[in-house]
Amino acid sequence: MSPKREIPEGTPAGDLAVFLVGLTRGATVRALAERFGRSSSTWGNYLNGSQLIPRPLLGRLVEAYTPPGSARNVKAVRASELWSAADRERRSGPVALHPVPTERRDEALWQVVKYQALAANAEKHLAELRPMLAYTQSRLENARMRLRVADDRERVRVERQLGQAKERLGRVRVQQERARTRRLTAEEQQQFWTTEALSAQEEINRLEREARSLVVPVGPPDADGRSPRGADAAEGDEEADETTFDVRLEHIVAEGLEDEAVIEADIRFEADTRLESEVAVVGAAVPPVSNVPLDRAGVDGGGSRPMRPALPYRALRTIGGALGQPLVKARLHVIAALLCLGVVVIVYRAAEGVESGRGWSGVVLATLFGLPFLYGVLRFGAMPVRAARVSAVVLHLAWAVVLLLDALPWPTLTRR
Repeated sequence: MSPKREIPEGTPAGDLAVFLVGLTRGATVRALAERFGRSSSTWGNYLNGSQLIPRPLLGRLVEAYTPPGSARNVKAVRASELWSAADRERRSGPVALHPVPTERRDEALWQVVKYQALAANAEKHLAELRPMLAYTQSRLENARMRLRVADDRERVRVERQLGQAKERLGRVRVQQERARTRRLTAEEQQQFWTTEALSAQEEINRLEREARSLVVPVGPPDADGRSPRGADAAEGDEEADETTFDVRLEHIVAEGLEDEAVIEADIRFEADTRLESEVAVVGAAVPPVSNVPLDRAGVDGGGSRPMRPALPYRALRTIGGALGQPLVKARLHVIAALLCLGVVVIVYRAAEGVESGRGWSGVVLATLFGLPFLYGVLRFGAMPVRAARVSAVVLHLAWAVVLLLDALPWPTLTRR
C-alpha cells in the first residue's frame, strides 16, 4: 500500500481528490479495490491526488455513490469539470491559471436540471388528467342519458349528479390548462438557462485559452490518462371512485401551485436581474466623481496604468438596494411640492379676501407669505434656481396687478 500523502490544496488535482473522498463517504481503499478493480495503492494515489483517476472509472463512482435524479446529473457535471481541470494541469505542468468563473455555469446547469424536473412533473400531470377527463366526460354523458330516461322520483337526484359532474369537468379542464401552461413556461426557462450555460461555457473557454497561452509545456503528456405513467380510471363503487378522484385532483392542484410559485419567483428574479443590468449599464455611461483614495487603489504597484477591477457574477444584486433611496426621495419631493402648493393657494385666497387699503394689504400679505412658497413649488418641480426666481416674481406680479385692478371702483353697467 502506498504511503499516506497530504492532499495538495488549491490545485485542480487536490480539488478532485477532495471530491473523491467526499463521494466515497469514507470507504476504505481495500473495499474500493475489491468493488471496482485495481490495487489498494492505486486507489490511495487516486484519493490523495498524486495520480489522476481514469474518467470512465470516475463516472462509475458517481453512479455507484449518488442516487438517480437531478442530484446525480449535478454531481456528474461537477466531476467532469474537476477531472478536466486536473487533466489540463497534468498535461501542462503546475502553472497557476486565472480563476475560471464556474459559478455562473453551475447555477445555469442547476436551473436546467430543475426546469427539466418541472417540465416532467407538468407532463405527468397532463398524463394523469387525460384519463380523468375522459372518465368525467363519460360520467357526464351517463348522467345526461339517465336524466332523459329517469322518471319524476329520480330526476332531482340525477340532476344533482349532473351538476357535480359538470363542476368536476370544469375543475379538470382548468387544471389541465394550468399544467399545460406550466410545462410551456418550464420549457422556456429550460431553454433560457441552457443558453446561459452555453454563454458561461464560452466565457470559460475564452479564459482558458488566454491562460493556456501563458503556459510553457514541460514535456510530452503521459499515455496512461483516459483522457410517466398514466393513471387508470378507478373501478368499483361509485362513491369510492368520486372520493379517490377528488383526493387526486386536490393533490394535483397543490403540486401545480408549488410549481407555479417556483416559476414565478424565477421569472421575477430574472426580470429584476435584467433591470439591474440595464441600470448598471446606464450608470457606467456617467463619469464618476473623482475620489483620490479610490483612484489610487485602482492603480497597480508601479503606478503606470489603472488595473481592471473584477466584476463578480452576483455583484449586480447590490444595485437593487441603491435604487430604493432615489425612489423614496422622489416621493418626499412630490409630497413636499403638494404641501407647498396647498399653502400657496390658501395664502393667495386669503390675500384676495383682504379689502382694506384698496388691495395693497393683500399684496403685502401674499408677498411675505405666498411668494416664498410659490418659489418652493417651482424648485420642487425640478426648475433651475434662476428660472424659478424669475417665474415666481412674474407670476406674483401678474396676480398683484389683477388684484389691484379688481379693487378699483369700476362703474357698474346696467342693462336697459
